[in-house]
Amino acid sequence: MPRVIDIRGYGLSSPYGSRNALGHALKLKSIGIIEVITDNGITGLGETYAGVYAPEMIKPAIEFLKPLVIGKDVLDIDQIHHKLSQIPFLGRNGFVLSVSSAINIALWDILGKLNNQPVWKLLTKKSRKTVRLYASSGSSVFTPREIISDVQKISEDGYTAYKMRVGYQNWSEDLSRVEAAFKKLNGADLMIDAIMGTLDPPWDTETAISKSFELDQFKPFWLEEPLHPNNLEGLKKMHGVSPIPIATGEALTGKFEFNQYLDSGALDYIQPDVTHSGGISAVLDIVHHAQKNKIKTALHVWGGAVAIAANAHLAIACEQIDILEMPMMQLDITKDMFLVPLNICDGYLNAPEEPGLGVRLTDEMKRKYKLVSGSGYRI
Repeated sequence: MPRVIDIRGYGLSSPYGSRNALGHALKLKSIGIIEVITDNGITGLGETYAGVYAPEMIKPAIEFLKPLVIGKDVLDIDQIHHKLSQIPFLGRNGFVLSVSSAINIALWDILGKLNNQPVWKLLTKKSRKTVRLYASSGSSVFTPREIISDVQKISEDGYTAYKMRVGYQNWSEDLSRVEAAFKKLNGADLMIDAIMGTLDPPWDTETAISKSFELDQFKPFWLEEPLHPNNLEGLKKMHGVSPIPIATGEALTGKFEFNQYLDSGALDYIQPDVTHSGGISAVLDIVHHAQKNKIKTALHVWGGAVAIAANAHLAIACEQIDILEMPMMQLDITKDMFLVPLNICDGYLNAPEEPGLGVRLTDEMKRKYKLVSGSGYRI
């Protein structure tokens, strides 16, 4: 079997859609990419969610991690994942685990290419062929009129579930925005994301509970991240009284953090992301733990082509995953990287058939989307 001879990591910057979104002052979005190169010429691609926030740190992080991986057999995915996660004080969670997630993803991409199979076929012998998507958009800076236009577009594209953000504007304006989405959706599912892991200061527990009752009139599918991720005790209290199902987990990394949440009884949906939560291997364990505790799984995706593909392959392979996030922030680089456009019909993703993850990254693309300093997420 081939062995790893090099790993490269870097940030890239891409224009996107309307260029109207919170936190992207340069009108660009950054992503973190890694390449794992083998001695037989196969290169695997991975993506880390850390690149959205700290793209300049991806290269030095990979330089630090790669001596632990170079020379390893690519079949030893679990052993490599274990070795990276056991770096004392650093490997179990946080930034280092987010970056090592990309290494795990790239190794799965290599295995798919070696076997001439899509990654999802390597993960299971019994798989579904489609997975339901929700259209993730509704920027927190959108006006009610922009929300209506947003819903119109995703409805025309066949989506039957839509997520929007609240919490940034004044509350009366947010309620008007939610009401506009609710009426325009005309019975389709509405997810509301309070982004309290992003905004400072976040809601306190009593405020979040009060707002959940105000939002209940719009029959949300869930209320996402209504409290800061550190406020697990508050979430326990809220879950006991909230009329709306609670979703959270995108900010979590590592087995310890996820186990605390999954064993807490404080949520209805857990939202791991393979680009941040330890890679495909780790999220498989999270999904099974969630199922054991009767908690549903909705995979988080808010990156580029590799992030979409890696989460999609896991979702196709794992029928315990209820729904998959599909970002409507259309990055120019995402369209360039997919070997074949995603096959989405009536709000469902059809299983891809390309070997590996079905993505590529050429030298020309790297030049075209060269990292622009300061393009990481900032408020």
